[in-house]
Amino acid sequence: MTSPRLPINAAIASPGRRGRGVGKPAAHPVSPPTDQGIRLGPQTGDGGPWLLESREVARLLGIGRTKTFQLIASGQIPSIRLGRCVRVPAAALYSWIGAKTEQPDNVS
Repeated sequence: MTSPRLPINAAIASPGRRGRGVGKPAAHPVSPPTDQGIRLGPQTGDGGPWLLESREVARLLGIGRTKTFQLIASGQIPSIRLGRCVRVPAAALYSWIGAKTEQPDNVS
């Protein structure tokens, strides 16, 4: 058997919102997430992270995390293991991209 419901006080409950919200904006609105300091470029002393997580690598390369894991596991993308964590050095990723980039042949 269920317990009876308590009466609703219409003065404090708004009909369209849960949690007794009155629809006013927050006193201190939270800004949207930013790039979190990841910068494109071979510099590691520019304040960006030296080691990247798989989702950061995937975002930078424009590929999925599954493909990123496959490339790391096969050794195609250089990586470092720290215990159970796998990280990709930012400088090594940028040099890997440079090595994989096809240069046009200057045939005269």
